[in-house]
Amino acid sequence: MKLLGYTGGELSGGTFYKGEGCSSCRQTGYTGRTAVHEMLLPDEHVRDAVLKNETTHVLRKISIESTGLVTLFENGIYKASKGITTIEEVLRCLPRLVPPRPLAEIKRLLGG
Repeated sequence: MKLLGYTGGELSGGTFYKGEGCSSCRQTGYTGRTAVHEMLLPDEHVRDAVLKNETTHVLRKISIESTGLVTLFENGIYKASKGITTIEEVLRCLPRLVPPRPLAEIKRLLGG
């Protein structure tokens, strides 16, 4: 939980798994690929920041606050909570640029 940036019960409501491995996955615990997404829907705040040539860090912060942007890392946590991937893969593959929000908030934003 500390590696994810959580301190308490922020991950409650999820079912998390750990890959065990078998002959089909060559003992890795994973098969195939799963996409994670981050989509920026610009609003007036984001447009103003773009016009001011703000940094990507500032754009991301504004997008999270004003448009409800779900980051790649948060989308990975959501997919791990659904059993689609594991926390280990999320930590290994996805950038954690800002502290993630609680799982309940991520689920609300993603409609699930």
